[in-house]
Amino acid sequence: MGLCLATAGVVKSLAVASFMLTWTHSVEKTEWQEDWRVTPQGLEIVEARVKGSGAGMEPPPDARLMDGWFRWAPKLPVLPEVALGHSGMAGEWRLCSGGNCQTLSDILGAPSGTGVTVMSACEAGDSGQNDPRLHKGDRAVSSAAPGKRVSPDNVLALLMRARASNGKGDFEAARGDAEDAVRLDPQNPDTFATRGDALVGLKRYDKAIDDYDAAIRLDPNSPRLLSLRAAAFALMRESRLAVRDYTEAIRLNPKDAQMFAARAAVFKKVRRYDLAIDDQSEAIRLDPATAEFYDDRGETYARNNAYDKAINDYNQAIRLKPSAKFYLNRGTAWQLKDNLDAALADYNKAIELDDKLALAYNNRGMVMRAKGNRPRALADFTTAIRLDPDLEVAVSHRKDLAREIERIGAQMPLKGKGN
Repeated sequence: MGLCLATAGVVKSLAVASFMLTWTHSVEKTEWQEDWRVTPQGLEIVEARVKGSGAGMEPPPDARLMDGWFRWAPKLPVLPEVALGHSGMAGEWRLCSGGNCQTLSDILGAPSGTGVTVMSACEAGDSGQNDPRLHKGDRAVSSAAPGKRVSPDNVLALLMRARASNGKGDFEAARGDAEDAVRLDPQNPDTFATRGDALVGLKRYDKAIDDYDAAIRLDPNSPRLLSLRAAAFALMRESRLAVRDYTEAIRLNPKDAQMFAARAAVFKKVRRYDLAIDDQSEAIRLDPATAEFYDDRGETYARNNAYDKAINDYNQAIRLKPSAKFYLNRGTAWQLKDNLDAALADYNKAIELDDKLALAYNNRGMVMRAKGNRPRALADFTTAIRLDPDLEVAVSHRKDLAREIERIGAQMPLKGKGN
């Protein structure tokens, strides 16, 4: 497999199995990086990183801070294609592989600063000209930039702009472009699926499922479409239907570890921990290098009171990727085993990696209180609430501890009188 790039009538292929995308904001000096893998099913993002902040590029809550970079693993399915847009403030995208970096203009031999470049997986060495999807894009891609008028016969351009809007969280704009694409090409399952994605973003899950139904009728053997509908069912708490769709997707593609992990998440929500662990174990067997799979299984073991097994999985997750979330989860397992010193060490490490992780402060406060250090506990609960005012467990702990401190303070003068 290789990587195909298409823009403004130019298509190039690169014989790479993995690559990094990066750009720098010209005013804020924010640096952005993404690691991608090329798979037979499409493109898979492995990790995203950002250094600095601003320009709407703030890291998500689960990002960990390492060497000055916020790092996280985006929860995205394998994508058949990715549209790279451009803004006036962003520097041009650079693609890096094997230690060498080039701008997209250098690779494509054409200016790409105002258009959109489409990436997709293709056979290594294939120029892409025989891929009908990319061939249609020769005319369409350069018209898909946000804010530009799209020719009404360019369905692919509409879809690319809709996907870019979905990625930015502008779901209403995505829905509008996808509706135009559906009207122009009602036999294309991607038009319905893209509109479904926008409707999920708008939390109109029933309408999204209608669109996924239409897409699946057009392409009933697509694991990707089935998994999209499954995810929408899960958001509606229709667990049985979500499991049904994930099961069919797994039957069609039994080597997709992410599908097993997604079905496991549904089983975990309905407390079928045995089935969740089976799926998580299969995901690990298929992809033993993904730290999140060990963390997921560790959480399931912990919920099932199998704390030693949970800790073993968290150890493996931390070995693969020392994430604040993983240290937090292992600390919780140690705390449930009443090993307060081990729990405290892990909570300290989690806070060192991410000093904005409110739950880590809350949990450390619980350990401090158990150890009798009420002032430190109160300070940690207060920090947790400052970081996340909606963290009810921290609010409850601080109230309870404040009452305890007040009660102890009231009793001290009485003890003095008795003496």
